[in-house]
Amino acid sequence: MLIADYIAKILSLYGVTDAFGIPGGVVLDMMYALAGTGVEIQPHLLYNEQTVGFAACGYAQTSKKLGVAYATRGPGIMNMLTSMAEAYQESIPVLFLTAHGERIESEKRFENNQEVNLKDAVSSYTKYAANVETVSEVIEHLQKAICCALSGRKGPVFLDIKSNLFSEKIDKLWVDNIKTVNTGLECSTDRINEILDVISAQLKKSIRPVILIGDGLRYIYDKKKLKECLEQIQLPILSSRGAQDIAASSQWYYGYIGSHGLRYSNFILSKADLIISIGNRLAFPKKSKSFGTVMESKTIIRIDIDANELGQQFPQVINRVADFNDLIEPLCKRNICFKDINGWLDICRKLREKLEDYDVSEPVKKIAEIMNKKTEDTVYVTDVGNNEFWFSRAYEKCRRGEIYTSKAFGTLGVALGKAIGAYYGTHKEIVCVIGDQGMQFNIQELQYISYWKLPITILLINNGCSGMIKESEMRRCGMNYLHVDKESGYTVPNFKAVSKSYEIDYATTVSEVNDAKPVLYEILIDSEVFLTPYIPKGEALQKMHPTMPEKLYQELNEL
Repeated sequence: MLIADYIAKILSLYGVTDAFGIPGGVVLDMMYALAGTGVEIQPHLLYNEQTVGFAACGYAQTSKKLGVAYATRGPGIMNMLTSMAEAYQESIPVLFLTAHGERIESEKRFENNQEVNLKDAVSSYTKYAANVETVSEVIEHLQKAICCALSGRKGPVFLDIKSNLFSEKIDKLWVDNIKTVNTGLECSTDRINEILDVISAQLKKSIRPVILIGDGLRYIYDKKKLKECLEQIQLPILSSRGAQDIAASSQWYYGYIGSHGLRYSNFILSKADLIISIGNRLAFPKKSKSFGTVMESKTIIRIDIDANELGQQFPQVINRVADFNDLIEPLCKRNICFKDINGWLDICRKLREKLEDYDVSEPVKKIAEIMNKKTEDTVYVTDVGNNEFWFSRAYEKCRRGEIYTSKAFGTLGVALGKAIGAYYGTHKEIVCVIGDQGMQFNIQELQYISYWKLPITILLINNGCSGMIKESEMRRCGMNYLHVDKESGYTVPNFKAVSKSYEIDYATTVSEVNDAKPVLYEILIDSEVFLTPYIPKGEALQKMHPTMPEKLYQELNEL
């Protein structure tokens, strides 16, 4: 067996079905080996290495398997650095592969064209990175890299393999080296019981508790058991915006918090006396007068798989490192349930009833119109900008389907690549929500979507401006805009003509959208429609702008 075939076989044993890349001389042998595995692994050719990496991210997120992205040396793999950082900050398990030729130590700037040693450069945003120089190192580093990507808090890994190794022979398939991937945490029965005891004891003392979930719950293995667990506890559930789909179907879910969160969600968080935070980084500035001040007055139980995320301290915090997968079954058996004797749940319901129709702007209504046609099997991939916030508000009205976005790294232009990967990870209908600026970052991937006739609806929110930056400039510099609209240097193409050139259907009404084929559905928004609501710097968490009538605010604030 050749080393190239060995790599392909190992990947297939870990369940990889699709890989994404662009050919180059040093990776050809590996690419042919991937294609040679038949239906087990299918390599896909995209049109830019950055979106290759994004596609691998989308595949990994939706399939819950290892993503695989490959590129040639030098500029090829360097074009993937953004997607590596995306995978790292979003905790996505992706194996990034490249190859190199003969490397010679020299005082020259470089000996061979295109040769760049990236191992040290990428080590700060990968979980594992290695240069592979021998056959034995292939066996060692491949195994370590895959296990590292899939274990504990997931993330990307990087291997740069000497190209002539691909044609070297290996005696046998080292199946004995295939290891069961685990979290790397040892959560004993005693440890689990201690955590459950803490939750139970704090609940008994609490009058207004909430569960605050984050994207760390996205990798729960048994979603049905997770829902059963949350339903049993009978606590109001809040989330970060990027995790709003995880518990959206629960009757106890009360929306997403944040500086651009939902009014009723922020109200509920401000009134809580106990926060049980699960897989949520609590990643707001500690000195924030909106969030930091509120958190200091509450008891917080934090459960996270990554001990490093528990470094930010609060006056009344109880930190526990654990994989919540280990807690779900015992939590269900323990039958922990909140006894509401002070009407806390009624207060939460009243807040939502009073405020659920606030902040439903024209973009939200137009996005909701097409979302109401979709089923719970629809997968949404969103880009960065005002479009994703409008989408989140619209999703709150229908609460169906899974959402994948760039939450932490905030990568503009990520959505088209991720949408392609998400299709191969699920083989479901994909809706790619993207703004006019993000669309132009990787617009070339329309060719891939068109040629392979992927059932992706590209929901293009076109306000003809760089909306988020325009708002920032307006608050800082008044009307002195720069590079945010047509008058100040930012322009957009005729997207109908673009769609035609790529032979993709174009639509401006919901009735024109065909779910079974690619379509670009353009929603035109006035450039003066800004993002609301938001918390002005220094304001209370629940005092969002535009402000509501003072009488109503006081009534709700005093509940």
